[in-house]
Amino acid sequence: MKKILLAAGGRHGLLKVLPLCKVLREHKGYDVVFAAGSPLPKGERNGEDLPELFGISGDIVPVETTGTSPVGQTASAMNAFEKLLLDEQPDFALVGGDDNLSLSAVLAASKLSLPIAYIGAGMRDYNRNSPSEINRRLIDAASDILFVSEHSGEYNLINEGYDEERIFFVGEMAIDSLAGVIGRANSSNVTDDLGIEAKNYVLVLLDGAAALDDLESLKKIERIVKAVAENRPVMMLLGPDVETILQEHEMEPAFTAVPRVQVMPFPGYVELLRLVKDALFVMTDSSTAQAESTVMKVPCLTMLDDTPSPATIEIGTNVLVGDREEDILQGIEEAFKGKTGSIATKIPEKWDGAVTQRIVDVLDRVL
Repeated sequence: MKKILLAAGGRHGLLKVLPLCKVLREHKGYDVVFAAGSPLPKGERNGEDLPELFGISGDIVPVETTGTSPVGQTASAMNAFEKLLLDEQPDFALVGGDDNLSLSAVLAASKLSLPIAYIGAGMRDYNRNSPSEINRRLIDAASDILFVSEHSGEYNLINEGYDEERIFFVGEMAIDSLAGVIGRANSSNVTDDLGIEAKNYVLVLLDGAAALDDLESLKKIERIVKAVAENRPVMMLLGPDVETILQEHEMEPAFTAVPRVQVMPFPGYVELLRLVKDALFVMTDSSTAQAESTVMKVPCLTMLDDTPSPATIEIGTNVLVGDREEDILQGIEEAFKGKTGSIATKIPEKWDGAVTQRIVDVLDRVL
């Protein structure tokens, strides 16, 4: 039996490993030590526990970080992972996500000469100012097995000189997470509770705190939201870091004062999926919901100049509208006219909910 350390940080990382954790724990050939950031993300409205949603309860090693800076938090997480690795003596580390905690797990495992597999390898937005982009490159460089979600990941890694024998195209794990809970999402009452009508509201996701670090950026978003609300009701979901920034700039009341705009923290995963599914279209300032909206065939306007998942643009429903106000407003106008996304869009290859089994098959062969 092989012992595997399975590690993930926040919500994005957990959605890449939770279905896999459940299957590996039921597999007779593996002993899984599951480590995750602490505290675990919970639904703000209903206290939804993300691991429990996938049938995983207990036996989750909490990795707490200290320090007020990214450097301090990464260093403290590395120390925590070093102790965990020395205590548990796993044969392999399997990591999902591109946050600082995921990077810490990989760096600690690498320093202890432990083989590493990475879920979500090869993704690039080529924005060297993005912490996630730097983390992805560092994690790729330290990993022995590279699981990629779309063909662009393969191309990027090969072009950067990675050995093709280490690269495995398995598909997008976030879609396995979606497939596992979509039945519950369809039964969710969140839209009724919020008093919004399916396909008659715009969902705005503000989760990219780095892009909202000055007052002018916040004012720009406020003007954009007002423009959207003149046409349809708006449901705004705020990530925890964004909430903090809004409070610091005394901007949070400004959004709630706009007619036909509701503002709330990110809900649990089930309610988030229902809100994405029923939206007329989605607007996001991060990678949040890009993959899910593509599979659900819901138009998505990404307020960035780039995305690490170009498949959502090439064949999906995602449209990059950039961060210039006039370009975003133009994208909104086209979305209201029904020119964004169409029934001709396709689901990217291997985004079929069977990624978990492909990864297990690779691990069975390699380990």
